[in-house]
Amino acid sequence: MTMKLEFGDINNPTGNAIIYWRIKKKSKIFKNAKILASNFVISALQMKDETLVVNFPPVLVDSYEDLLGIAESNNIDIIKGEDVDLPDDIEDFNDFYKGQIEQHNDLIQDYLVAYKEKKNPAESEKTVPHLINLASETMDSVRKLVRIRGSHDVIRIKLKLLEDLHDDLNEKMAGYDLKNIIHLIEKPGTEVDRLVDLYKRKFYAVFLENYEQANRLKAEIHRIERKLIF
Repeated sequence: MTMKLEFGDINNPTGNAIIYWRIKKKSKIFKNAKILASNFVISALQMKDETLVVNFPPVLVDSYEDLLGIAESNNIDIIKGEDVDLPDDIEDFNDFYKGQIEQHNDLIQDYLVAYKEKKNPAESEKTVPHLINLASETMDSVRKLVRIRGSHDVIRIKLKLLEDLHDDLNEKMAGYDLKNIIHLIEKPGTEVDRLVDLYKRKFYAVFLENYEQANRLKAEIHRIERKLIF
């Protein structure tokens, strides 16, 4: 899912954003609400070179117009999530919300990258985010070709591109190792799809200097790679 700001300027993000989901049908426990929204704020401070983000609990909003009014009055960027059905049981709501945040993590990561580019214009000239995006798109393209049993020649070209991207990324900053996924990406199965997703998330975590998350993702990557290799 590609991030698009419905309110705000992606080239000049404020660091204060709302991600929202439209509620598809009336809920038994949340009767009239049309919008589920969550506010997250990026701190101007850093801890051990890590980007600090505060994510506030979700709230229900009566209408999109109300949400837009809040954003306009407080200079808050708006990111659209998907349309959702709320659970009927209040006890299920926390798990539901956590699932939505995990599912839309890429949108939040894209916003963090845009904010960091704005904050560090010299770093953006290195085009690390563009290289990450190109690597992500290329891995997704290879996986699609594998699923449809596409041209091996086209796959070879894309694998060569991934090798070049590996070199380009690691010239900028250590931590963007693509060698193992290049060897495994042609294997069939959902485990490899999961691996590609983990690599993309790890790259964003490395770029955002969230090393704790990057290490967790790296451990999960190694677990799956060991299973696929041996």
